[in-house]
Amino acid sequence: MKSRLLSLSFIVIFVIASIVYSGGTPTGIYPGEVIEIPSFHQAEHEEHSNLGAMRISGVDGGAELNRTVFGFLPYWVDDVWLRYDLISVLSCFCVDIGSSGNITAWNGFPGAFEPAIDSIHTAGGIAVITVVNFTSSSIHSILTTNRESAISTIVSLVTDYSVDGVSIDFEGVNSSDIDNLTAFMGELRDDLDSAAPGSHLSICTPPVDWNGAFDYSALAEICDALFMMCYNFHGSWSTVAGPCCPLTGWGSTPESASNMMWCLGDYTIYAPEVHDKLVVGFPYYGFQWETEDDRTHSGITGSCSTLFYTTLVGRAETYGRLWDTESLTPWYVFNDGGWNQGWYDDSVSLGLKYDIVRMADMQGIGIWALGYDGSRNELWNCIENSFCGEAWQDSITDNLESTCAVYGPAEYWRNVTEGGLFHSYFYTLSVTSGPEVNWIEWTFNLPDSSQSYFLDVWLPAGGIATVDYRVNHGGYTDTVTVDQSLYSDVWVQFGGPWSGTDGLSVTLGDVAGVSGEKIVADAVRYSSYTGIETSPDTYITAPPIILNSCNPAGSFNLTLPSFSVVTEFTIFDISGRVLLSYPIEAGDEIDLIWPLKELPSGIYYCTRIVEGLHSTLELVLVK
Repeated sequence: MKSRLLSLSFIVIFVIASIVYSGGTPTGIYPGEVIEIPSFHQAEHEEHSNLGAMRISGVDGGAELNRTVFGFLPYWVDDVWLRYDLISVLSCFCVDIGSSGNITAWNGFPGAFEPAIDSIHTAGGIAVITVVNFTSSSIHSILTTNRESAISTIVSLVTDYSVDGVSIDFEGVNSSDIDNLTAFMGELRDDLDSAAPGSHLSICTPPVDWNGAFDYSALAEICDALFMMCYNFHGSWSTVAGPCCPLTGWGSTPESASNMMWCLGDYTIYAPEVHDKLVVGFPYYGFQWETEDDRTHSGITGSCSTLFYTTLVGRAETYGRLWDTESLTPWYVFNDGGWNQGWYDDSVSLGLKYDIVRMADMQGIGIWALGYDGSRNELWNCIENSFCGEAWQDSITDNLESTCAVYGPAEYWRNVTEGGLFHSYFYTLSVTSGPEVNWIEWTFNLPDSSQSYFLDVWLPAGGIATVDYRVNHGGYTDTVTVDQSLYSDVWVQFGGPWSGTDGLSVTLGDVAGVSGEKIVADAVRYSSYTGIETSPDTYITAPPIILNSCNPAGSFNLTLPSFSVVTEFTIFDISGRVLLSYPIEAGDEIDLIWPLKELPSGIYYCTRIVEGLHSTLELVLVK
């Protein structure tokens, strides 16, 4: 069970870790930085309490999604255009449920939503009704005294109207109600299965569970989806202007709970089985502030306006779209007698986030909220480019993927969002001797289990310990010893080939013979290289790759300096698909511009390899 309210006093065997980690604040948060992110759903609901005429139009473009796209349709949008084929779950927002378990506000449901419900059904998707309550005391009554009445009311919404299930949005749940919430959702699941078999059940969850009120593991087992509201990192309550959903950065340290990557890591550490159920919700809105100056992290001097995507992108076109390389999001700035800044997400920044969702093998993505992009097409095109067609096959097992799992007390794992192959990695601290306190295992979905494979481990900067990796292959276990202090942001070969028969996996534990040394854990990949096996300890230097241009950028100027032997140069996307590969002859120096053809914005990697030598460079392509 997940709980963040326990003071982190650790067991004796991990005494060094207790000195480093102890304290009452959530994982990754430091004094002065604990700010509970307010409910944006609640703020919008209260702001738009007057119901207007809902106008809904759209098309079925015939596309087929390979992941879930979950969109909230709020009752206050008055001119909505939808691509119904690019929505898996359309959630009608909302009806209010009171402390007694009865509906207290219908907000136009069902009549105002009927055109959208009919259209999503025709396109092959499903419609659900969102049930909301944002008051802790009322939620407590719903979950306890009036549980039976509330569940009966919610089930009746599904059986009496033309929706296919329900999404629960209870925000402000007390930590003391963690078990009550789990029990409530479990009983609701059972009653829905009895009254309306096959009904969808999902729940909105916070990006950071400050209250320790959500048992991610138990809820993932009960629900069809956990909708992580990955937004509102900045807002009207902020002291500085900044991104609503930073992909990376924006904390006082790389371990701060200040961005999307930290939140994904937190969910993964506390509930490794959550991947199949996690829908990562992203904002189609942003904020504009009056600020001190025209720089990022500028202090706020005046008002804050909440704006829809259509307004924000229009203002960026007027004042000039800027790109924040820390958060990987766009923004704009202008002076009308005082400085103003607007921050938002667009097709480029969302495309980068969608790459991470695919890489991490999550169920899909979510939208708050449908209609905020008006009749513009670019955000729909971004979804189609990212989640239609054949699903990507990945040769890399990253620390955020479902094929990677951490074990041991979750609070002993740290979550870092600077560096790492895909903007993040985990670490723990070593212990002197067994048994292991914490360990991590990478497994692989091999294309052919009858074959044998080479393995490489990605080592981010910062590792100190000399550790033993256990390669489990063909019913045997071999040990590869690596001094992590010798490597920094590089692939290190494990040798091989290792048999795929009876599965292939790599395990790393925390027993290193000394206490308190940092052990980093990120990604492992398999490959079917042919040639002579070499020892891992020869992989210390690498044939160089020089970047002569900005990163992120729309294209890259690369130099591949001469090397004494033939090297292989490869560029591949985040899923491991090779986009460019050719040999570089001994003594040749190559200058190249990449890409020369249209490619979607996203994360790419270029690698230069010769037997025993590797170098890798991450490129963030933005358009």
